[in-house]
Amino acid sequence: MKRTAIPVLVLTALSSATALASADAAPSSHSQPSRSGSYRVTATVNRTEPLQGSRVKISAQVSPAAPGARVTLQVRYADQQAWKTVAHGRLNGAGKVAFKDKVSTVRERRYRVVKPAGAGRGAGQGTTPRVTVFGWRTLTSLATVQSLGFAEASTLDINGTAYPDSLSTWPAGPQPFHVDYNLNRDCKQLKATFGADDRSAVSGTTTLSLKADGAERFVGSFGLTQSQPVVVDLAGVFRISLNATVGNGGIGAVGSPRVLCSF
Repeated sequence: MKRTAIPVLVLTALSSATALASADAAPSSHSQPSRSGSYRVTATVNRTEPLQGSRVKISAQVSPAAPGARVTLQVRYADQQAWKTVAHGRLNGAGKVAFKDKVSTVRERRYRVVKPAGAGRGAGQGTTPRVTVFGWRTLTSLATVQSLGFAEASTLDINGTAYPDSLSTWPAGPQPFHVDYNLNRDCKQLKATFGADDRSAVSGTTTLSLKADGAERFVGSFGLTQSQPVVVDLAGVFRISLNATVGNGGIGAVGSPRVLCSF
């Protein structure tokens, strides 16, 4: 039997088809490049326990640096779920940015700095530590836990000086007098003027003291026209108690007591 040779043209066509199939299986050089990761943002705050009405500084570092890129400062309060935009800024040549924010309320909060996606990288964000704001408030604005022999006074006089939002004792009654307040470990300091109410008898006497969780922090004795400004550290204290004993018509007075608290 005579064999028939396969034409060279057919072999050439088969080789070309195989080459095209291999080319289709290989990745296209025009496909989208994959992202090389997300921006890393580190955010810090200069004070975590600022005073109400002051300003805090929030600083952030974005890596890799994206000079001139826009970033956003946001805040979230402890009693809210949503973040609120506060300001916008632009990164400097080193990828850094700084913001300032006035803390006008004593609400606990956190800040974060957000860098949007760009230049083949995903968005990044950095959150500061918790910021607890402290503010001064009158002690008489707090609810009393127990009270005996003390009364609130819209104003009273100690050595000729008027003190609003104050406390005074009864001139007589079962003693010692006391009034207690729970601070729930959320206050740092108390300021007040302790002394004898100007309504006291000339020979009147009064002894006033302050206890923090049962430990005496201040004690003083006063006669008419005598007083003393007092500052007491209350960090970590749950309950304070003002105590008094009076005699010979003396009236104890705690002038304008204020507490520095985060509520």
